[in-house]
Amino acid sequence: MELPTILTIMFTALIMHHLSPTVTAIADHKTPVPNASLAAGFSFRLVSNHAIRRGGDGFLHCSSRLPSSAGVAANATAPHPEMQLPYAVTVTVSTGNGRNEYQLKVDTATSLTWLQYKPCSPSAPQSKPIFDPSASPTFHNVTGTSELCRPPYKPTADGLCSFRLKVIRRGLLPLSVQGLLFVDNFTMDGKPLAYRPFFGCSHSTRRFDNNAGKYAGVFTIGRMPTSLAMQLAAHHRGLARFSYCLVGGGTNRQGFLRFGADVPHHPKGHMTTTRILPALHAGESEYYVGLVGVSLGARRLDAIRPETLARRADGEGGCVVDLGTPATVMVREAYNVVEEAVWSELERHRAERVERRRGGYGLCVRATEAARRRLPSLSLHFAVEKAALVLAPEQLFVTTADDQQGREEQIACLAMEPGRRTIIGAMQQVDTRFVFDLKDSTISFASESCKQDTAQVL
Repeated sequence: MELPTILTIMFTALIMHHLSPTVTAIADHKTPVPNASLAAGFSFRLVSNHAIRRGGDGFLHCSSRLPSSAGVAANATAPHPEMQLPYAVTVTVSTGNGRNEYQLKVDTATSLTWLQYKPCSPSAPQSKPIFDPSASPTFHNVTGTSELCRPPYKPTADGLCSFRLKVIRRGLLPLSVQGLLFVDNFTMDGKPLAYRPFFGCSHSTRRFDNNAGKYAGVFTIGRMPTSLAMQLAAHHRGLARFSYCLVGGGTNRQGFLRFGADVPHHPKGHMTTTRILPALHAGESEYYVGLVGVSLGARRLDAIRPETLARRADGEGGCVVDLGTPATVMVREAYNVVEEAVWSELERHRAERVERRRGGYGLCVRATEAARRRLPSLSLHFAVEKAALVLAPEQLFVTTADDQQGREEQIACLAMEPGRRTIIGAMQQVDTRFVFDLKDSTISFASESCKQDTAQVL
């Protein structure tokens, strides 16, 4: 008899917390009563998929343009377009026939974690075989009469529960995913979780950009009740916090997406905290924060008014913290002020501006040693008094190669783009610890050497 399918969390060599081996029975796949024996901490392996690395000069280097966020400027309804996301988590699906590791895009905009399952037609080509649920005796579809099968999910004619996800991207054909809800055993360090979260089993995947076959689906940590993060938080209050600390790509070490008691402890007053703004509508999954101002160095950019940065009732504008967007996007009016102020500061110190048309960056300068010393920092001010995220020059600029008349030179580019809302992207989150508290609706952050919270790539 085959062993049951297991979604296995990949840990560091030193396991901080273990889950109870007791499995709570689930009748008709209803959410069980919270189990006091459930340990409150575990971690996913966080994989960097973008081609950037931390150089010896402290700056992030890339051999080519970061995955473009240009679609953000045209897309008023989503925090980022469907693109190559910079980070993914690794899960392992095991049966008696063997085991396969799958990478899932980390996303805050999608409402449901999903994987491609057989039969899947059409499907997005992936490097690992599409998983066959018939190999798992513990795999169960959610029934149409289950309390889980509530809108937006719908009962099917044959008594199961279906889902459909549609991501609209202006100027592009929409991503479409549909299939059935399912539950299966979920384990950490080989021990089963007392609560079995539900997932999407995709049987039809259209226009899914899965990074040349690397991704098997999407792992969502957004604010919708159906996201994996919210499911775990609702089941066990100890799991209402999650955290990550991003390292630059091109390294032989991987970070972690940590939940509950695995979130590192920081001394009181070490972290800065701001509130997650209340959702404006039922389908809002993103983490909005109250951005009210911007400073360049010690100088407040008064030309950027708080109302320019505010979220509007129609859903446009505002500021989102998003792990899935590669580089920071700033609402266009504010971006113009920032770019002009940065260039004014650099021009004053005789920096040489470089037109970087192919790369798409708005501002680049020749990366001489003198210019590097003059690159400014940028502070994002939040509504809570004294709450500010300070972006050091090493976070604000990316260094890349520029081929001029057959001679390759290094240039430093402002890693920021204009758009219709502000998004604090992954690149500007490198070497900063972020802690999301879903119970208290807060995000805390502090500068940290994120390499300290990594493990060797096996």
